[in-house]
Amino acid sequence: MKTPLHSYRRAAVLAVGSGGDVAPLAAVAERLAARGLQTTLLAPQRYAGLVQATDVTFASIGADDTFSQVFDAADVWTARHGLADSWRYYGAAMRSGLAALRRGWQPADTVLVSSSFAVAARLAQECDGFANTTVHLSPSLMLSRVRPPRWPAHSIPPGWPQWLQQGLVAAAERWGIDPVIGAQVNPFRAELGLPPQRRLFSQWIHSPQRVAYAFPEWLAPAASDWPLAGVFAGFPQPSGVPRPLSGEVEAFLRGGDGPVVVVTAGTAVAVRPAWVARVTAFALAQGARVIVVEADTGSIPTSGSVLRVRFAPFESLLPRVQLVVHHGGIGTAAEALRTGIAQWLVPTCHDQPDNADRLQRMGLARTLAPEAGPQALAQAWQWALGDTTLASRLNAVQSRMLADGDGADRIAELALAVS
Repeated sequence: MKTPLHSYRRAAVLAVGSGGDVAPLAAVAERLAARGLQTTLLAPQRYAGLVQATDVTFASIGADDTFSQVFDAADVWTARHGLADSWRYYGAAMRSGLAALRRGWQPADTVLVSSSFAVAARLAQECDGFANTTVHLSPSLMLSRVRPPRWPAHSIPPGWPQWLQQGLVAAAERWGIDPVIGAQVNPFRAELGLPPQRRLFSQWIHSPQRVAYAFPEWLAPAASDWPLAGVFAGFPQPSGVPRPLSGEVEAFLRGGDGPVVVVTAGTAVAVRPAWVARVTAFALAQGARVIVVEADTGSIPTSGSVLRVRFAPFESLLPRVQLVVHHGGIGTAAEALRTGIAQWLVPTCHDQPDNADRLQRMGLARTLAPEAGPQALAQAWQWALGDTTLASRLNAVQSRMLADGDGADRIAELALAVS
């Protein structure tokens, strides 16, 4: 255990969203506990297992019924409804999370670390004087007017004049985003005796004390209007020894020849998108064997060439396969980069289109439309398994990530430096 060199005795790490949003914050909580702090992860009850058998205590951030209603339904995973539906849960967790903080922690001896939309921490910072570090997992969480991110729908072409890009982002926030987030945040601010806020996404969600970017600068150099308190920490690394694969997965990996492809739309997605079956059928036709990782209770028949599982630890699985096809979540993308394998991205909502755009422009991934047909799939297959320059690009990124170190450890350091 590291000897603490700061005044904090306790840490509260707040995380909301799906498992991919919570897991990196759980890793940060472990690093804080390793530095001698009494550390609690406040997150959806569903993810209590992320800190099981660690020195981190778990507590629900609350609003678990609302979490299930939102994240177990299909609409939250669509471009049209994703923002409003997710903020229905984030707003409920904001209220319950602030109440939990006020019951159990004091600003005099506690440091906060919070995910982007765990805004109970921002209110505790504003109202009660807690020190707080906001952690952003992906670049699209900076709503830049100078360099707009790629959005799930109606993205702004980067070649348009700068004045037009800035005006369109400002209009999108004022008329599209602020009304959705403000409907949750500003009534509660009024109850707390605080004035209403505008520019909630582009400004207010960022802690003025410290913002940690849980991704490397080479993936997304900062625009001039990103938070002044922002620091690049790099991708968080999995904690401890890689988790073992199940006997079922091990047997499948050892039981045949040909490339192995992992296909997943994200384990939090309740209803399987149509592209999963289409990509699976295409890979089988190329002589590959396929592992489908999904929560959907519908069935793709398991056979000698297809295995369907609800979960597999990617830090152990991806080094054993040749290609991963996924939704463009930043955690899966980072694990594929760390492993050095090809990836196809099929983004639909939230940060996925921006992640996919960045990785494709770097030559590290191929982006496919959800409706991609045989020709597009064949071209992507040739790129993944036939591009002789891909391996050198992936190897270079592996070396960069090794040099970057552990983002979770760096975020813990940054949080403890806030006063």
